[in-house]
Amino acid sequence: MTRRLTGMLAALVFSAVMLPATACTSSGGSPRHAPVASTPTSHHTSLSRQQLLPLFLQCLIEHDVMIWDRAQGDTSLVSVGKKDGWYVNGRVVANDNLYSTADSLEGFYPISSDFKPDQTIATWLDNAASNGTWPKVCAPLS
Repeated sequence: MTRRLTGMLAALVFSAVMLPATACTSSGGSPRHAPVASTPTSHHTSLSRQQLLPLFLQCLIEHDVMIWDRAQGDTSLVSVGKKDGWYVNGRVVANDNLYSTADSLEGFYPISSDFKPDQTIATWLDNAASNGTWPKVCAPLS
């Protein structure tokens, strides 16, 4: 009985650890050739906008997607993240630094054919939180 319980606990811990690590991957092949558009996930996500933000930003970074807004033009998320202290050792870190700059990031548009339709980061997060719509190039949320 103890061995079975230990195995179940190990499976749960592994799942909890692997979710953030696999938040965004290419759906096969090069990210530049990934399917365009977004689709609702197979079942509605229960993640909040706050939980989705680092997953979405990590996906943008992994696919070398620049962000754009009228005032600043093209901007590198890696540069912003390093400067603001939420991009560490190749990963987006969900820390106070990230959430204190979230409002300024959410007005940017990802610039890539993989992120269509053209909409702000805030809109991507709202859609993912409300109806599970998520870019195909990012790993599924479920």
